[in-house]
Amino acid sequence: MKLITYLILLTLSIFTTHAHDKWIVVTTIQSPTNQLKKMAQIENWQLLVVGDQRTPSDWHLENCIYLSPETQLSLGYALADMLPWNHYSRKNIGYLYAIQHGAKLIYDTDDDNEPISALNPISPDSTLPIMGSNELCANIYKYFDRPDVWPRGYPLEKITSSRDFHIVDDRACSIGIEQGIVNNDPDVDAIFRLTHHGPIHIFFESKAAIALEKEVYCPTNSQNTFFHHDAFFTLYLPSSVNMRVADIWRGYWAQKLLNTINLYTIFSGPSAVQERNDHNFFVDFICEYDLYIKSMKLIEFLNTWKHEKGNPLYTMLTLLHNLATQGFIRERELPLCHAWIDDLKKIGYTIQRK
Repeated sequence: MKLITYLILLTLSIFTTHAHDKWIVVTTIQSPTNQLKKMAQIENWQLLVVGDQRTPSDWHLENCIYLSPETQLSLGYALADMLPWNHYSRKNIGYLYAIQHGAKLIYDTDDDNEPISALNPISPDSTLPIMGSNELCANIYKYFDRPDVWPRGYPLEKITSSRDFHIVDDRACSIGIEQGIVNNDPDVDAIFRLTHHGPIHIFFESKAAIALEKEVYCPTNSQNTFFHHDAFFTLYLPSSVNMRVADIWRGYWAQKLLNTINLYTIFSGPSAVQERNDHNFFVDFICEYDLYIKSMKLIEFLNTWKHEKGNPLYTMLTLLHNLATQGFIRERELPLCHAWIDDLKKIGYTIQRK
């Protein structure tokens, strides 16, 4: 009887994990937050939470798939044994799991963010205004009527530029990544926080979604971000850089990689609210050092980087090897990048666009 019960539960579990093509992926070291509890109840979305060694051992939440450290090591992903513990990059295991179990759309977010309403990304094929720039970069917060604010990872040497974007035209866009804007306590860097007294309460205007022109860059993060199927290969979070840098570096090189297969990065919002977990702003400042001194250099490198047409997965590997040579990531990152690509192939991931 116990064996029959186990087999029934196992079958139900497998069916449940295949029942959704839309997944929310989060990592946490806390007990279930109010934001996670609400996300677990969003209709037609499967919440997946990736644990770490500091996550409470009895972590549990209804309507949620939880990957404990032990579970992660049992899934058969080469990357699971190679990623460091107590690092944000453990989230990569959640991405692989969601992709393996039928994801067509992944909502990348954190345990202190709450969607304002239902999760409704822009249609993956839409006609949108295009944001151009004379500066190689554009401050998306200016477009949403807050020119006094800049996103984490935006080049410091460009924050006072008055000519950093213009609207080119309306264009049919196939969307790879949609970055939603976050109200109340948005993703700004430690310099902004250290130079503004008291709690931050910032609200943005609701405006039409906008797409970045090719070879124009703006930071994206992992807090309110939709990845469509053909952009899944760019989800990889590096572990050889600080956690405050990892998602920003990923966002920059993802924009370059998506351009090579004619996919756009777009910005929409505001669509979520953050009640930020406690942070030491000075510690954040130290952790973000690479962002302050290398962001513009990374943008300039990506702008001039050339590639040979071929499989986008191998294009990504070539780019990351070049980024390691240039010192944006460390050489020890490269075996993990290869494991990421190998795991994607092993679970059957393929890109439709070439």
